[in-house]
Amino acid sequence: MSFLKLQNLDKSFGENRVVKDFNLDVEKGEFISLLGPSGCGKTTVLRMVAGFETPSSGQILVADKEITRLRTNQRKVGMVFQSYALFPNLTVAQNVGFGLKVAGIPRGERAGRVQEMLDLIGLPDLGARFPWQLSGGQQQRVALARALAPKPQMLLLDEPLSALDAKVRVSLRNQIREIQQQLGITTIFVTHDQEEAMAVSDRIVVMHQGAADQIASPQDIYNTPATEFVANFVGTLNRIPAEVADAAAGRVRVAGTEITLGHPVEGARVMLAARPEAFRMAGTGLPATVTGVEFLGALVAVAADVAGTPVTFVVFNGDDTEIPAIGAQIHLQIAPSRLMVQKAG
Repeated sequence: MSFLKLQNLDKSFGENRVVKDFNLDVEKGEFISLLGPSGCGKTTVLRMVAGFETPSSGQILVADKEITRLRTNQRKVGMVFQSYALFPNLTVAQNVGFGLKVAGIPRGERAGRVQEMLDLIGLPDLGARFPWQLSGGQQQRVALARALAPKPQMLLLDEPLSALDAKVRVSLRNQIREIQQQLGITTIFVTHDQEEAMAVSDRIVVMHQGAADQIASPQDIYNTPATEFVANFVGTLNRIPAEVADAAAGRVRVAGTEITLGHPVEGARVMLAARPEAFRMAGTGLPATVTGVEFLGALVAVAADVAGTPVTFVVFNGDDTEIPAIGAQIHLQIAPSRLMVQKAG
């Protein structure tokens, strides 16, 4: 039985319909990411779950109880924002304990819970400091502790890492995931960062123009995208035009090289789409000219031209790895099973 149910949610602001017939079932303890570009409706969905926005139509249920029109303080949710939103005039301990104080928790019990939260986020000795005395990553951890202190039934995260630098962002996202798994709390995480969503989620909801284009595991979102939008939005995707040589047999031709897809195709022309890691250099295959080489540490990204179409592929940075030089003439092979077929145009 699903713990959180979003059923046929719609939300309009005037004439602008920003969420369209949105449905999602979330299991208890699951970590779900809402992923998509700016303006796709992901934050509006989160705000409806939190109670900051009321759906124009549809229902929100938690443990089979409808909460669609309950006030935020009646929903038992913890919220973490991008901007930290800490009270500057309160100490770390006072910030963490703010919700407990509002709830009327006795001082002794409140102090014990605050220390438990500070231990959980790895800041056990910083309760007496003020927010301005903390780094950005520490402030966001305090905001997380404040959200978790009242023992909410759900944790809602609205792009909490986007204001942090790259290294802190990776460290904090891992800590959020560890804490979420330790507590077993149902979590909804809004982000536009694909890497973040891939790293922490049990499932990802890829949103496009107010609707859910695909709801699946990170692996399925990346390897078997359900729509062209998902395929193009998530990760890097190479798209190569091909002529159809035999539609029924699924044979196509690129730069004079024939590829058998193993399934029928439609039309006289199609687009072959593949991730960078699907390509490998070989003695035969698609002729290509290397146009750029970018060192990325463990990987080297190689840009190439295949019959006038730019392609990017990756090779591992190892002692026995051949890194082609710019201008080199090479051949690329790709397994048909790694190719996605899209409509031309």
